[in-house]
Amino acid sequence: MSFEIGPLPPIQSGTPARRPAATPSADFSVSLARVGREADTAEVSIPASPPTVVLEEIGAAADRAHQLWTENRELHFSKDSGSGRMVIEVRDRAGNTIRTIPPSQALAVLAGEPL
Repeated sequence: MSFEIGPLPPIQSGTPARRPAATPSADFSVSLARVGREADTAEVSIPASPPTVVLEEIGAAADRAHQLWTENRELHFSKDSGSGRMVIEVRDRAGNTIRTIPPSQALAVLAGEPL
């Protein structure tokens, strides 16, 4: 399995970095009701859009990905087939591996710490 965020185009001036939610959404909720012995039913309520805090976090992640891109860096996530562990490589934009970092450091980098 591989998860890659490739090069991002530069953000044009005047373009908002984050898209605000149109309206606050209701919380996600699940309620189960027993209907006889043969079957259970579930009523699931999923909001029309993610909560505002989630949109803000996605915007922050996009900002950090753009910052890494301007530094000629990107993170490449893959799963080691032998161990089943996540492997995170710091690569240049040409795809050359610079070094491998542990998942905890990848989270710190995505939260804003320098590489």
